Amino acid sequence: MKSRLIALALFAVTVAPCSVAAEPARKPGYLILPAQDVGVDLKSGVVTRRKVSGQCLETVSKAGPFRLIVSREAGDDVPVVTVNGIRQNWVTDVAGSARLGALRIARDGSLVLLRTWKTGEKQTELLQDGRIVHQWKRGSSPKLLKFTEDAALILESQSDHSWHLNLYPRRPDGQIEAQSKTLVDFGNCQPGRLRIAGNVLWAQLDCGKGRQNGVYRINLETGDIGDPLLVSPTAEFAVVPKADRTANGQTVAVVSGTPAALQFYYAATGLLLSQSGEVRACASDAEGSQSWNQSYRLQSLATLFERTGSELFAALALKSMRLTLAAQDGKHGRAGPSTPACGWSSTIYGQNPRERLSLMINQAMIANALASSCRKLGPLCPHSMAQEIRASNLCLVRAFDADFDETAGIYRISSEAGFRFAGHYAPWNWQISFAAVLAEQPDAASRQRAQQIVRTFLNEWQVDENGGLWRYWPHAYYSEKGMTPPLLEDQRFEDTGHAGITLLTLSDLMAGGSPETEDLVRRRLDYLLSFGTETPRDLNGDGPQGDRWFPAGGWSHFATGKFREAYQAPVPGRFSADTLYAYASLFDPSAEFRLSLEFHTCTTTCVLEKRHAYSSWQSFLSGNPFFQVSATKFGVSRERNREVHNNQSKIHNP
Repeated sequence: MKSRLIALALFAVTVAPCSVAAEPARKPGYLILPAQDVGVDLKSGVVTRRKVSGQCLETVSKAGPFRLIVSREAGDDVPVVTVNGIRQNWVTDVAGSARLGALRIARDGSLVLLRTWKTGEKQTELLQDGRIVHQWKRGSSPKLLKFTEDAALILESQSDHSWHLNLYPRRPDGQIEAQSKTLVDFGNCQPGRLRIAGNVLWAQLDCGKGRQNGVYRINLETGDIGDPLLVSPTAEFAVVPKADRTANGQTVAVVSGTPAALQFYYAATGLLLSQSGEVRACASDAEGSQSWNQSYRLQSLATLFERTGSELFAALALKSMRLTLAAQDGKHGRAGPSTPACGWSSTIYGQNPRERLSLMINQAMIANALASSCRKLGPLCPHSMAQEIRASNLCLVRAFDADFDETAGIYRISSEAGFRFAGHYAPWNWQISFAAVLAEQPDAASRQRAQQIVRTFLNEWQVDENGGLWRYWPHAYYSEKGMTPPLLEDQRFEDTGHAGITLLTLSDLMAGGSPETEDLVRRRLDYLLSFGTETPRDLNGDGPQGDRWFPAGGWSHFATGKFREAYQAPVPGRFSADTLYAYASLFDPSAEFRLSLEFHTCTTTCVLEKRHAYSSWQSFLSGNPFFQVSATKFGVSRERNREVHNNQSKIHNP
């Protein structure tokens, strides 16, 4: 505790409590998404969405006479949710200890959301107007697709890992019923993006080797999947301006081209069309938004700037960094003996309601993203911001110093944390990620400690015919629990998701290191990819198989030919932050760039309407139908100023 308090004091002296690093002067510009009526001022960071403006404006939607607005200010644990300007306090009341999903509002004003717990039974709950109306066991992964005055339509994973689209009707009093009716059983098909239009479900499906992949038109009255209307592994629903739509129906884009063009396309569209304007950057890390979303998005933006020099990506990266630094605990009165001012504490992992935990892995993910992105931005990263990042990361090193076990040469999880593994040796993804923070420090002792951690990690690897293997926990963890070597052999190997976190920084820590180790990782990666998109959970092939385990994130630092080939198309979780990072990491600006976009209109058949061709990433950025980059404002609706009742979120109506 003493070292944490010292780190707190030093950080407070080094960085003013409310400081927000200034950005260098840049040419003003605007990112415009005409079809979504969204504009982003790249200089100020202000996002305008359907005539409402704010730094972190996540949602503006309307159902009947009701307008739903979801927004945050820097450091907010939970979003501010208003309906017709009236704050919905029940959302704040149910948030804080679990992760909230997207909100939906019906035409009668009823509001629903999904809430997923990371502790206890790890269940997911459906809440309607503040009441729990249904819950699912861990692993069901429900997704709320549509909410009307008649029903809620929810996509659910079943015990056999198949997906069902279920309808939960609403009673005469408006409450959602607990029992559902299955509208579509997807069987062996893995649903991607889905759209509901009346009694028709438009579905992007990957049906494996037995059926063709593409876009399906499914009648919800029969649930029969049938044959695809458009066969293509790259077919995706597209949102384009009316001028680019020549007929009624669903607009579907089919993309083709060279590897570099496809990887840039998926990285750029994923970053700019989803969470446009980095609207999640205001969030605290209460729900892990900074550590598991924003850190990857920031590094993706910085990587694309490094590869292209486009200030579009730099401007968004700088906004992200500015708001992440502004969300630190010390700037919101949340610092304490176990929550350093320089950190970003979480509330969803604690054993007690709303207990704040500064877990080493979360701090390392954010700290590494800030430091590496500042380096990639070069002169565009302001000197004051670079200084603040260095001071913050040094503060974190000192805050966790008391948790280092000199005998084992690795870190423990703080015994003071209200965490179920408090006092135990930390997992390897924690150790390696924090070693990267240590490696950037100016003192030799920190850098030596980083090297010691990496050596200990690599010494615990096992090798089989498919490459390298390691476990989630260090050997010291198992030994302390009384496990002998034979018992250790029965313990699970690491899963692909946490392995991707470890590999994210291991490659930098091994720079100029062992080619043999890199080969072991690449062989393991190709082994996992041999299962197709339904990869196994664990590195040795054990555990359940599913697309949620598809390699992303740090696996891209050890990319093989198979991995690069897979990332020339939409992979599972195409818009998830770690997947976007993989696309950005793979993009080679010196490679040949040829990109073709075909737009089809689908009704009972699909008809090719338009074709666009691009010979460079520059031509795509300046001439694509999805978004526009301009020196002046255009294409976004504006209206006169007006006050929003009870507008505590400080949103402005321009």
